[in-house]
Amino acid sequence: MKQKLFTKSAFKVALTCPRSLYYYYNSDRYANQNNDDEFLQSLAEGGFQVGELAKVYYGISGRNDIKSLDYDESQHITQELMQANDVNIAEAAFRYGNCFVRVDILEKKGDCINLIEVKAKSWNENEDSLVTKKDAMKVNSKYTEYVYDVAFQKYVVTGALKKLYPDRNFKVHAYLMMADKASRASVDGINQCFKITRCGGRTGVERMPQAASLADAAHVLAAIDVNTLCQQIINGDTTEQEELMHSKFIPFVQEMSHKYCNNIRPDACLSGECLKCPFHLAAGQNDGLKDGMLECWQQMAGLCKEDFDKPMVRDLNGGGGFRRGELIAAQKYFLDGMTEEDIKLKDDDTIGLSYSRRRWLQVGMLTHNPAILSDFAPYVQGETYLDVDGLRREMAEWEYPLHMIDFETTAVALPFYSGLHPYEQVAFQFSHHIIDRKADGSYTIRHAGQFINAEKGHFPNFDFVRELKRQLETDGGTVFRYAAHENTILRCIHDQLSESSEPDREQLMAFIDTITEVGEGKKRIRGERDMVDLLEVVRRNYYHTSMKNSNSIKAVLPAVLNSSRLLQEKYSRPIYGSEIHSENIPATDPIVWITFAQDGKTVENPYKHLPPVGHYLDMDDSEIVESDSDDEMTVANGGAALTAYSKMQFSDTEKSDALIKALLRYCELDTMAMVFIWEYFNDMVSRNQ
Repeated sequence: MKQKLFTKSAFKVALTCPRSLYYYYNSDRYANQNNDDEFLQSLAEGGFQVGELAKVYYGISGRNDIKSLDYDESQHITQELMQANDVNIAEAAFRYGNCFVRVDILEKKGDCINLIEVKAKSWNENEDSLVTKKDAMKVNSKYTEYVYDVAFQKYVVTGALKKLYPDRNFKVHAYLMMADKASRASVDGINQCFKITRCGGRTGVERMPQAASLADAAHVLAAIDVNTLCQQIINGDTTEQEELMHSKFIPFVQEMSHKYCNNIRPDACLSGECLKCPFHLAAGQNDGLKDGMLECWQQMAGLCKEDFDKPMVRDLNGGGGFRRGELIAAQKYFLDGMTEEDIKLKDDDTIGLSYSRRRWLQVGMLTHNPAILSDFAPYVQGETYLDVDGLRREMAEWEYPLHMIDFETTAVALPFYSGLHPYEQVAFQFSHHIIDRKADGSYTIRHAGQFINAEKGHFPNFDFVRELKRQLETDGGTVFRYAAHENTILRCIHDQLSESSEPDREQLMAFIDTITEVGEGKKRIRGERDMVDLLEVVRRNYYHTSMKNSNSIKAVLPAVLNSSRLLQEKYSRPIYGSEIHSENIPATDPIVWITFAQDGKTVENPYKHLPPVGHYLDMDDSEIVESDSDDEMTVANGGAALTAYSKMQFSDTEKSDALIKALLRYCELDTMAMVFIWEYFNDMVSRNQ
């Protein structure tokens, strides 16, 4: 077996959790949920394209772009290229002891070496700082991962050069290149100049012919000088090191590289970070891999495998100043025996469940504690908490018809359009369902409209709002979103409109003001038709034990579908597309939303009834996760949305049309999921008059 070296990736793992190094080294034996997440994260942020654009800026192509993954070969090519007095190299390889790095961009000017690490991370010199305001010697946690990455490279490259060229006096200067949010793209289609490809499970970037012109265009990436800060880190002078590594930088690198390269499991303590450990088996995963997270808890907390079937602190919601890590540090792992002080229970004037009372409810329901549950009677029935009275009060405020909307958006490092900043929002799709109530109390549902930008190279945001306005302004009914995403996007478009010369910008901005809110707390200004956040309605009034610690629509939807006899009976019939109008599903071929698993009781995920889109995105279908409009767009959904939108810019008409059709169906179900939740709530309120 070929020796493994302590790489940038291994160093990153060690910073997060030293014990994880053992699982990372033995990747053929342990599950790692980050394998797909990191790919999708890079898709969502545009990381692959950012790296390629940096090469364009430095004129790197051909042999100077080192492709070899072999340690020795890549070092050999690097040393050959460095014989030139002035040279720019991508993926220059260096080894120092057991440490090995590939430098994104190495710029050699005589004895001056500029080391440039390229990240798809946003930066604004007028707003951001690499160190904290209170302590100029403490690295800002927002940038810790990135600055330490560069410091590690500077340490390795400096050491390697001294060993390779003892008679030369090379000076290594460190830079961090990031997407400059203060800049604007001066040309259209920067993102489209770099086409993502996948072959044999490996991701690549195809540089399109027009990419060469970007070298002279306004740069949207900025190189930030981090040399002094990196040297302070290497010297052990920055003040976060003990908290971050329980050590100074060089001793930490030496210890971790030794243990990693010799496959020794480092010591560590359980903490709140352990709840995020990626080295665990996912639900239903059965590929012969081991569960590193389970091993850690067994060895460090003395737990057995069966203990993980008990309700644990990881099953609690956060919020309101609650930190699960504090309980783990106090060795309070299980909900059984949890006290009011443990979950920071406090009285407040919150309507419905506050964050702390929701946690206390979770403790009671997940442990079946009658003393706790007595505080929530009569709203607990079996595995369900439903505050019918609270829902009735909220629903009485809603004006029919009700409008359910969901957006698909992307915000990438390399703008699609001229004039946009890096990471500026692009809204390219929405879906819209309407629920209308008749005089006799019955109601109708229809998929009333949608929007998707199918025009290549066209900035869609203003047309997006125009169409949304057209569909919503026919009445004064209540508009619903799920979480803050739609409000955030509309406020971003409001800002874009204010800087535009659109002839109807005032009307569009006024429309946005009516259905959104700005500010926080007492300074919050709500539009006269401010969207109702269905997630907050759920959080205040509903909980099911199957949701564990999540209020995301992906957790709520299956709970609702498995709780509602009405939904099961209604949607197990082929009525969607015929009795219920759909913009995408023909009346001649209606679909069934509700089917059951092999046990005959559990409702299957409705998204399984949609056509697969993975092959349109050059991704395995298992990598596509349906829309989750919780506090932010999920990594998987963001990656899929970005890739889909990028594909529509590159694809031929036939493939693009097929992809658009599939995406419309997915987004339609996102708003139909909101309808399902409303129907369940409406049914339960009606039953308990």
